[in-house]
Amino acid sequence: MTTLSSDTTRPSVSIITLNTSLFKHDSLSKDQNHFSSWKRQFVQTLRMNQGADGYLDGRILQPNKDEEPRAYSNWNANNGSILGFMGLVIDEAEQEIIEDAVTAQDAWKLLVQRHAQEGPVKQVQLIQEALGIRYSSSEKYSTTSSKLTTLNKRIWDMGSLTSELFLCIVMINSMSNVPDLRATRENVAQQFAQSDGTNPDLTKNPLAKKYDSSDIKRALDMAQGLVDSDSKATDIALSAQTPQKSVPVVRSVVFRVVLGQ
Repeated sequence: MTTLSSDTTRPSVSIITLNTSLFKHDSLSKDQNHFSSWKRQFVQTLRMNQGADGYLDGRILQPNKDEEPRAYSNWNANNGSILGFMGLVIDEAEQEIIEDAVTAQDAWKLLVQRHAQEGPVKQVQLIQEALGIRYSSSEKYSTTSSKLTTLNKRIWDMGSLTSELFLCIVMINSMSNVPDLRATRENVAQQFAQSDGTNPDLTKNPLAKKYDSSDIKRALDMAQGLVDSDSKATDIALSAQTPQKSVPVVRSVVFRVVLGQ
């Protein structure tokens, strides 16, 4: 196979020297629930580096090794640099997720899948945390305000709230600390995490899985059915155990009145 003459002087893929100082964000951690903001800044940083974000979504294809050996070598070097940079701005748990990825695109897909749809359930937890904070004389008011500001940012960084999503959040929140709904809440949370949200674009992805308040209502209806069934069973059991009261037998006593003759 003939090597392209332009590959020597003007390879289709040039070496990129990443300027990582542009990245200003905490390391990615699932516990921090900040994937949306981390993702935004990571993509912007690569975009400022000669459009290197194209390695994440596959827009910059790997050249043919035989036809463009120099471009092929440059592509691999750039891919390695991005993988290395990615590993430096994520915590150890995230590093374990991408350690076997060969390309930046593969690693990116793994991170996106890991953090996909974490929003609704995590937002419930953060909203609960925010609503539980109170100003107190034991702490500077400015410190409390700073905590609320940080929590508010984290909540909105996880995605904008629509009326439907907010309804799902308050429904999930209302199931908290209800023993009878513990399994239902866990199931709803799992279904949410595995779905594509409350309003996926079915024209772009016909196979997308929608999950919204109507699904939560169905889950609650099933839970209500179990509660009602258990209640009826308890009533029947109590009825069977209740001793029957004896009905007094009234015996009539016939008095013969003997009239004096």
